[in-house]
Amino acid sequence: MVDKDRGSDDTTAGEFVPSAVSTWDDKPRDPTGMWYGWTLSRVGILLTSFFATWFLIAFFVPVPVGVLLSAVPILVLALGVSALLLTLGMLRSDRKWSKGFRTAVATGIVLGVVASTAFGIAGIFAIPQPTALQSVPLPEPDNFHYAANPRWTDSGAPSGRPVLFFFGSAACPYCSASSWALIVALERFGVLSNATFDYSSSSDVYPSTPETVLSSAFLASIFISLQVAESTYTGAITLPGFANEYQKAYFSAYDSGGSIPFVVIGGPYFTVGTLVSPAALAGLTTAQVQGQISAQSGTGWVAISPAADWLTAYLLKVDGARPASLLTGAILSDYDQIS
Repeated sequence: MVDKDRGSDDTTAGEFVPSAVSTWDDKPRDPTGMWYGWTLSRVGILLTSFFATWFLIAFFVPVPVGVLLSAVPILVLALGVSALLLTLGMLRSDRKWSKGFRTAVATGIVLGVVASTAFGIAGIFAIPQPTALQSVPLPEPDNFHYAANPRWTDSGAPSGRPVLFFFGSAACPYCSASSWALIVALERFGVLSNATFDYSSSSDVYPSTPETVLSSAFLASIFISLQVAESTYTGAITLPGFANEYQKAYFSAYDSGGSIPFVVIGGPYFTVGTLVSPAALAGLTTAQVQGQISAQSGTGWVAISPAADWLTAYLLKVDGARPASLLTGAILSDYDQIS
């Protein structure tokens, strides 16, 4: 007769014989179904719950939770690895939803909330906080505006590198066209890497405008620091989140209507709206635009070049005219017109 309180048919008085182990991942269990020790399955489900919770909080509350460890790509990669561990463990286990698994899920969620909260609090102290921004900007050339704000630098201190902040969407044709002027200007101050090439939404105005996607771009420069908030979904225009309080503050102060592209240069200068007309790039491929930029000729280059020169002039203005070698020709003329 089977003693239901003691295990299998092989149970003898006064001792417990664990149930048979069917796979290498299973551990001996007590009669309640709890595992003895940690298995690959339990580790996987705990980590998946942990990183899923943290990822969701960091994704929907990027500031301050996602400042130190961003939801994309860091936490989503961690979530993918933990999900892989969970899948491998579940395939090798005959227990799909035991009490031990439920405990691991609850533990992972609690730890995820605790970790994301801790990193959120740390993020508040780790990032510089913007001071009050001037609410009455003055007009500047080429649809830029000037506001008597402190310099926005990468370090938060006046002596740091001034920031160029680009806010936009890869689906937006105006952002797409403007991106070419941005890369031309930025590459005059350093080496731009990790930029990719794509096209704006095919269902919007100026469909499939060629573009440079800057969301993951990095500028190696001793003069300028690049910050980008850009939605990479090209199916429809969506607004991205913010990586820090400065980005959020400038957007709230000068672009509360959500117009894109939005560009801030060094704190005092900003512009809302397109830098380059998408019509000038109609029918061109990304390769053709790159070729025109390299050759400095063609209809695309004619539209991109003036905007790139103005961006260069504004960047020189906030960085003390460095490097001085750029202050020639049209750039020098633009520079002299900026207050």
